[in-house]
Amino acid sequence: MTQESRSFCRFCVALCGIRVTTAGAEVVAVKGDPEHPGSRGYTCAKGRSLGRWHHHLNRIRSPQVRRGSELVATTWSHALQDAAHRLNECTLASGPDSVGVYLATASSFDAAGRWAGERFARVSGSRSKYTATSIDTPCKPLVSLLMSGFPGLVPVLDEERCTLTVFVGCNPVVSHGHLNAFPDPVVRLRNLATSPRELWVVDTRRTESSRLATGSLTPRAGTDFAIFAYLVRELLHQGTFDQQYVAKHTQRTDLQLLSELLDEWNLAQTSAVTGCPAKDLSDLLTAVRRHRRISVQTGTGTTMSRTANLTEWMVWTLQIITGSYDSPGGMWFHPGFIRQLHTRIKPNHVAPKPQSGPKSRPEVKVWGDEYPCSVMADEIEAGNLRALIVLGGNPMSAFPNTERMRRVLQRLDALIVLDVVETETTALATHILPTKGQLERPDIPYFVDQFNLDCSTQYSPAIVTPTWDVRSMWWIMAKLAEYLGMSILPPSISIDSSDDDLLGAIAGRAAASFDEMKSRRYLKTTPVFGWVTDNVLPERRWRLVPTELTEQLADWRRLVPPSGLVATSRRQHTHLNSQHPAPSPRPSEGRTATLHPTTALHYGVKDGQELVITSAYGELRTKALLSDSINPDSISLPHGWRDANVSMLTTEHVVDQLTGMVAQTAIPVTIRPLSD
Repeated sequence: MTQESRSFCRFCVALCGIRVTTAGAEVVAVKGDPEHPGSRGYTCAKGRSLGRWHHHLNRIRSPQVRRGSELVATTWSHALQDAAHRLNECTLASGPDSVGVYLATASSFDAAGRWAGERFARVSGSRSKYTATSIDTPCKPLVSLLMSGFPGLVPVLDEERCTLTVFVGCNPVVSHGHLNAFPDPVVRLRNLATSPRELWVVDTRRTESSRLATGSLTPRAGTDFAIFAYLVRELLHQGTFDQQYVAKHTQRTDLQLLSELLDEWNLAQTSAVTGCPAKDLSDLLTAVRRHRRISVQTGTGTTMSRTANLTEWMVWTLQIITGSYDSPGGMWFHPGFIRQLHTRIKPNHVAPKPQSGPKSRPEVKVWGDEYPCSVMADEIEAGNLRALIVLGGNPMSAFPNTERMRRVLQRLDALIVLDVVETETTALATHILPTKGQLERPDIPYFVDQFNLDCSTQYSPAIVTPTWDVRSMWWIMAKLAEYLGMSILPPSISIDSSDDDLLGAIAGRAAASFDEMKSRRYLKTTPVFGWVTDNVLPERRWRLVPTELTEQLADWRRLVPPSGLVATSRRQHTHLNSQHPAPSPRPSEGRTATLHPTTALHYGVKDGQELVITSAYGELRTKALLSDSINPDSISLPHGWRDANVSMLTTEHVVDQLTGMVAQTAIPVTIRPLSD
């Protein structure tokens, strides 16, 4: 007897509605839910393969503890007590900072688990907190902080009213968006490109998304910022900006300084630096003038580059001077259906200042409550970080300098990994603590509901009962804390409470009660406009020219990659980062490097041939895939494969001066073919 249940997919921020067919504890099929208001029956290959992920051959089915070179199955009581004993020894000998927590992407899609991980890090008193934010997108909270005084602003395009949309280094057809979720992306992008609306895509490749666009630009990797510097310059010089909005929400002196800073970014220089034809740049400028307001979304194609901060700053500046921020027809700032930020964030009148990094890397700037992941290896080698708890992540594939990462993780007194499926990191662990998969627990999108295109939330019950010895991530962290003499749970919640009990406590600020969320399953309110300009900005004005960003702009020549071939990273349909639920027969969906035929001819590379890609810091082997869709100066690598990992080409010692991020795109490389 089979049963069909409704849920939502938690592989990416799109959170598509799904219908799951089960036979007892077996997941028989997963398909899109046509009644889901957000995804409207759509789901991608990852979502449809959720059953395969649930029954993965490498599913972790019981807790394990390392004994010598072997990982041995054991009881929960023994695994947690042994882990707590090691953590306690580290803390007593070296202080609370010796115990670190890494909160990775997968943990963000487990509301109660991520909440418990954050609480554990805070209650423990350790400053050694790391998250995936510092790997691929630290420019976003930094620019938000420097320009508004608050790091958590998430601009969302006004889907119903915007008439000009630009995606930069973002391919929603494949990725389903970055900080704006795009379920049913092809239909949505076609709507955004239907006249009189216009859709532009800026990317080093002619992507699946750019093929749907009104217009596209294919700049040289790492030069995107120049396009937006040019647009801002022209609007300021010719007075074709929203003068009323600018007068109300910026400082006159900032506007004058900005105009002077961008004076060099005329059409000729922008075309020369980016490689974009002057006509295409002029056409985009004409579109901005015609529509007056604009919605721009950046993705990892820009946020993982050395010029990430400059691009994000120029994108925000363009939307500010066109009056597009916090305005209908432009972009609104998502307060979160559950978080309700618009009811509790107040202006910060003190200019933000960074703190120094950890003992091993004091020169690295820290703007919030976490260290950048780039310092972790040095902290371990220096003996400052002796134990690490990993929640839903795989540092072995996500962190720079893969081989060094392997060595330092093996030096830890404790490497405690909470995950669903075995990874390269679990293979090195001292303790593996298996967590419930997304179909085995109820959930709400607490940490990602700010990324929805509407102001919505949803609820899913558990679809199947676990048949293996796995536990909820929050329970594991709470029990570990209990063994360490700490309490991380709210007063009304105990270790014996249910998943729903904790979700209800987490959702206490939401725009609806938790009971209503459970009964209605999907709720939404209208976008909230004006709360940032009225209640968050100091004196209701944006800081247009933060000193830290102007200094980076003056140094742009050092940040832009030198002439020659550069490696970029891209998303693929069938996996997200190192999670590979859906094997695909597409040749472009494997471990391939896409390069232009003229580039291949220059280096003597044939289609399908094995080649070696070498940077100043490492090398990898992969297969060539020739395509004229890519900029001839670029070679595009998929992100998240084990043996063709872009992290092999990077180093933790060359980082962004403001965020400590390691550049994982626009990396100067050389290539050579292997013999047939």
